[in-house]
Amino acid sequence: MGKEIQKLKRLIDENLNKSKNQIRMIFGVPSKKSDNEVWFYRKLQISLFNDEIIFIFENDKVIDITICQYFLWLEIKNIYYFEAGTPEYKEVSAKLRRH
Repeated sequence: MGKEIQKLKRLIDENLNKSKNQIRMIFGVPSKKSDNEVWFYRKLQISLFNDEIIFIFENDKVIDITICQYFLWLEIKNIYYFEAGTPEYKEVSAKLRRH
């Protein structure tokens, strides 16, 4: 199991089914792009790579968590837990787009 998947597994084990208030107490105020059902937390550090943690809520409880990895502010990978059928963790590389 890769480092990123271990990080997501830990987040899911510790935070799945927690309420919005519990998440706010642990992680603070979500970013401005968040809405009522999806909260974003960007972990900014002095690094070429940064992570964004996304909490998805239903009925005020966390039902899913995703990690997006960025390189120089470009999304490069999404790590999520896929529960349908056989539960497993997935890493999906994002296509880098040039504008």
